[in-house]
Amino acid sequence: MIRQKGFSLLEVMLVLVLAALLMGVVATSLSEGPVLRRSAREVAASLRHARSIAILRQMPMTWSMDTGKKTFWIGSSQGERRELHAGITPRLNTAASEVSGATGSVRFFPDGSSTGGSVELEANGQAFKINIEWITGRVSIL
Repeated sequence: MIRQKGFSLLEVMLVLVLAALLMGVVATSLSEGPVLRRSAREVAASLRHARSIAILRQMPMTWSMDTGKKTFWIGSSQGERRELHAGITPRLNTAASEVSGATGSVRFFPDGSSTGGSVELEANGQAFKINIEWITGRVSIL
């Protein structure tokens, strides 16, 4: 009897099923990472935009966040609200005078300075911190 070398159909199917399961697990664990990173960049860009408006218009400008509703906006409450992904938990650290319930603000001044603080975004054990310096108003992602 001649023995053929190779894999049986059952062995090939088993390897494919295991590979598909592994790819599914990896994909779901990595899916929040890009969403979280994109959200951190969007929040940072929004903060930088608010600072630019304050400098250009030579008047104070506020950037606000409602951590309960996971939304943020520039200027008045009638401004365009942006929503964070449902899986992201936001935290806003700012001056006590700028907090009202679940809503807080960072105020930017005409000279570029701000009330300072930070925004923390967390999802599935990963976190990004957006820092706002109070003297310079500089916004950076940590």
